[in-house]
Amino acid sequence: MPAMRVLVAGGGAFGSYMARDLVDKGHEVTVMDADRAVADDLQTRLPGVRIVCGDACEPRLLEQAGILRADVVVAATSDDEDNLVIALLSHKEFDVPRVVARVNDPRNNWLFTDWWGVDQALSAPDAFVPVVEEQVASAPQHRERAGERPEM
Repeated sequence: MPAMRVLVAGGGAFGSYMARDLVDKGHEVTVMDADRAVADDLQTRLPGVRIVCGDACEPRLLEQAGILRADVVVAATSDDEDNLVIALLSHKEFDVPRVVARVNDPRNNWLFTDWWGVDQALSAPDAFVPVVEEQVASAPQHRERAGERPEM
C-alpha cells in the first residue's frame, strides 16, 4: 500500500496512538490539536509526526494544516460535536476522500453517517460492550472466595 497523507484532529490518547501507529507504518501524518500544551507535548513524544496547534473546526486552520493534500482525515477529538463538524468540513468543503470519526457517546452513533461526511465511525464503548457481554455470559455462575462457603 502506498503511503497515505493522514490528518488527525485531536491529539489526546486516541489521536496520538493513531498517529504513532500510522507513522510507524510509513504514512505521512499531521496531528492537529487546539491546546498548546498538548501540541507541545506531542512535538516531543511523536517524532516523525507534523504537529499543528489550532482548532480543527476552523476551515482556515484546516487548510494551514494541509487538509487539501490529505487522503484521510481522522476526527479524533473528545467532543462528538467537534468530530461531526470536522467530518462535515473535511468531506463536503475540502473533498477529502475518506473521513473516519470517533464517537465518544454511543447515544450519538446515529449522527455519524455519510450525511455528516463520515465514512467510518469508531465507538470504543460499542466495540467493548459485545466483548464484555460475551465474557459475562460464558463466565462460571459462581466462584468461591477464600474463607466463604457457598450458599445452599
